[in-house]
Amino acid sequence: MATQSMAPLSTPSSPSSLDGQSPTRKRRLHRPPRRALIPLALAIIVALTWWFRPQPPSGPLSASGTIEFDEVTLAAESAGRVADLVVDEGSRVVEGQVLGHLADPVLSVQARQSVTDAAQQQISQAQMARLELRAPLSGVVQKQIAHRGEFVAPGAPILTVADPTDLKLTLFVLEGDLGRVAVGQRVSIHSDAFSDRTFAGRVTTIASRAEFTPRNVQTQRDRQNLVFAVTVRVPNPDSALKAGLPVDATFESTDATATP
Repeated sequence: MATQSMAPLSTPSSPSSLDGQSPTRKRRLHRPPRRALIPLALAIIVALTWWFRPQPPSGPLSASGTIEFDEVTLAAESAGRVADLVVDEGSRVVEGQVLGHLADPVLSVQARQSVTDAAQQQISQAQMARLELRAPLSGVVQKQIAHRGEFVAPGAPILTVADPTDLKLTLFVLEGDLGRVAVGQRVSIHSDAFSDRTFAGRVTTIASRAEFTPRNVQTQRDRQNLVFAVTVRVPNPDSALKAGLPVDATFESTDATATP
């Protein structure tokens, strides 16, 4: 019996074998190289940074603070007993006005004995003048510390005087807003107690060193910011504003700043 030879069955060729490349190799040829993605990623980062960049503040700069005044202490120039005080708390005084006297028995005796000696008499008169209590400035007596009959030492405080027509306002400006503030810049001040009035002030000093926001600021987040203290002088001719009054201040445009 003759044997018939059978040709081997040929399997259908896969599509990838037609061009001699595997599917994995073909996918790698169509994938963009990684180096080409780097400029694209950088462009996206730059675009996002520009889009979400901090926007410059719009509108006028504003801040809040509390009205203050400069309180000056009248102190004894020499030791003695408070013989009299002719003013009380709330009294208006004029600079140089005699507000009271100290008594020193020893100086009194020396003054009587120096009548015949001109040089000694001048010395005694100068010493007696130091027993006079004169107002350090024009204003209102704020606090009476010593009272009649008390013995005081040199430098001991007797009373304090403040000028209610010349007030001070301390504002705290963030570091990023410091360029919007200048010495001599005008400031508009508003108070809830006088809703129909606008008070005017002027920047006199700007702190040369940053500090953390004082603890009396309401929010903890604001207290963690670095700020610069800005002092504003506020004329108060009718004494409407009072020390301790909270106010809101708005800095006018620096274009309107005049030389102080």
